[in-house]
Amino acid sequence: MILNLFRRLMVFPIGLVKRSCIRSSLILKGLNNSIWSIKVFNSNTLIFEPPEEGCLNNPTIQAKDVSDVKAEFVADPFLVTDNSKYYIFYEILDKKSGRGVIGLSTSDNGIDWNYEKVVLSEKFHLSYPQVLKGNNNDFYMIPETSEANEVILYKAINFPYEWKREVSIINGKYIDPTVFQFNDKWWMFAGSHGGKDLHLFYSESLEGSWIEHPSSPIINNNMHISRPGGRVIVDEQSNIFRYTQDGYPYYGKLTRIFKIKTLTINEYQEEEVKIVLQGTDKEADWRKDGMHHIDQLKVNGDQWIIAVDGHKFEKRNYFSWKLERLLLKIF
Repeated sequence: MILNLFRRLMVFPIGLVKRSCIRSSLILKGLNNSIWSIKVFNSNTLIFEPPEEGCLNNPTIQAKDVSDVKAEFVADPFLVTDNSKYYIFYEILDKKSGRGVIGLSTSDNGIDWNYEKVVLSEKFHLSYPQVLKGNNNDFYMIPETSEANEVILYKAINFPYEWKREVSIINGKYIDPTVFQFNDKWWMFAGSHGGKDLHLFYSESLEGSWIEHPSSPIINNNMHISRPGGRVIVDEQSNIFRYTQDGYPYYGKLTRIFKIKTLTINEYQEEEVKIVLQGTDKEADWRKDGMHHIDQLKVNGDQWIIAVDGHKFEKRNYFSWKLERLLLKIF
């Protein structure tokens, strides 16, 4: 068995020179694993300015909190409240499968969070699990399902623990689909596969036929501002704000906020406001190397619960990393 494991570790795809060179580089230099964690905190306002430093001292949810799968990291948090209880859905990277699954933590007060379990998994990668209520008050989830080559709408059949596939709403490899309501229509931002372009769609209903906006893609060939970075905010004055993650020079660098000035079925205009989340460059910090997501849930009055994520690079030996995954798959 050990000999077979070693042989599998050393397999190089014959004829695939590029992949062989990449793997050789990983063997020599090691891996820079990006380890993501989640922080949840309270605020008296929407986050349009960088949070106070003390708000982000220690993560709230980490890979070590996950008990039913072997987790590499947790990321992409989305908040929901129902019947005075708080729920947070997020991606868990499962070391065994190498794919993302959707996990759940709950809280009675928005401060103390308890891990529940994986609530959605597929044969393809899942991440970015935006959960929202439809016009019928049912709960829906629209995670990233780009590996399936479609955007899939899931419906809760036993909220928050059981979900079923409802309908495929768009075909294509779109990343981080982000849905919101404005002026009696549903709107969706979705990044292109590769993260260079940002597309915009609209629909009369969440489940219905989605139409691509005539100005879409609204961002072309710009990895700094094209990939969605959290829920779109529509405030009480009908101002619309979108968050976007900066993916250059590396994925997960920082998060910006944009104000949408014009949004109709024929027109789109926006302007950048500022950077709101970024890494600290502090060696031991859980968010040393960047932040790329923010979600905000209004509790009552001016009280908000905010969820963000951040990461740091962790150097790993290639052989130990590969062996760990093979052992998890076998045993």
